[in-house]
Amino acid sequence: MFPIDATAIDKSLPVPVGTQLHGLMSYALAFGDIPHGTKLPSVRHLAGDLGIAPMTVAEVYKKLRDAGLVEMRPGLGAYSVLGAHQKNRAALPIDELRDDIARLIDKAEARGLSTMSLVSMINAQARLPRHDAALDIVFVCIFEGPGRDYVEELRPMFLQGDHIRLVPLDTLAKSAEWRKRCADADLVLTFRHREAEVRTLVPAGNVLGLHFIPSQMTRQNLAGLDPRTRVAAVTHFKEYIAIMRPSVREFAPHVSDITVTWSSAPDLRETLSRCDAVIFASGADEVAELAAPGIPCFEYRHAPDPGHIESALTPQLALLRRQRAQSETADPRNPPKKVAG
Repeated sequence: MFPIDATAIDKSLPVPVGTQLHGLMSYALAFGDIPHGTKLPSVRHLAGDLGIAPMTVAEVYKKLRDAGLVEMRPGLGAYSVLGAHQKNRAALPIDELRDDIARLIDKAEARGLSTMSLVSMINAQARLPRHDAALDIVFVCIFEGPGRDYVEELRPMFLQGDHIRLVPLDTLAKSAEWRKRCADADLVLTFRHREAEVRTLVPAGNVLGLHFIPSQMTRQNLAGLDPRTRVAAVTHFKEYIAIMRPSVREFAPHVSDITVTWSSAPDLRETLSRCDAVIFASGADEVAELAAPGIPCFEYRHAPDPGHIESALTPQLALLRRQRAQSETADPRNPPKKVAG
């Protein structure tokens, strides 16, 4: 069953409960380890558990559906459609190689070559210099600072000749020039929960939504908090205020005193003054300047999910390079066709 932390919905906050619930569920679907096809609570059941109107829950489910985060199955309810590295495994680019690998193994064995010898040959071949086709890649981020860091974390996946550009989502929405650049790019990367939005802005683009998880440093910082710590958890977007408390508790279950707020709240300074540690979401960096000297203050940062990078991004890049190289060899004047995202 889909996990819902009812205590994360705070009716005393000046943020509508529908907004809080939408942020909580969209975050859990995008960043949580929720398998594809997980059944969500029924509208009536969830409304009863949270003590809110069924119409409010129904509206949240509609928004999640429109964002491509859930699917509605007639007569059955709502189900998650994320977990791209778990969903439709046969449809992932890496699985397109399975039949080729099986044929290669059969061909090697027919010639008296062991599987281990074949692996050694492949490893040796992989170390030889290659002339891979360079790619044009755009990363659609939310905030430029964290976006640059994410690109650097993904850098080992790219070649030196790849052209990688960064554009904030709000800029993409306003700029026809950037939308054209994305449409013309070999690959457009973004966050999994923003994929539907980017696809709407760039319908002709080859868009791949990446799965992100809390970074190792974030986990360590949270785990190292003293159990007696009074924590202020601050988000940039009011919509995601409900996810702050369960996000902290996930890696600091020993901490019970957690106050949630947002970076433009009128009582932010007062809230910070009452706390012994400050954790702020990406984009709320200015909060660090308001924290009292000497108290722990760190960002709740995410990082690309290595499993999703291996299963989705790496084979996608390899396929794009192969297609571009084949196209350039056939006719240098014609650009390669894009892979369906």
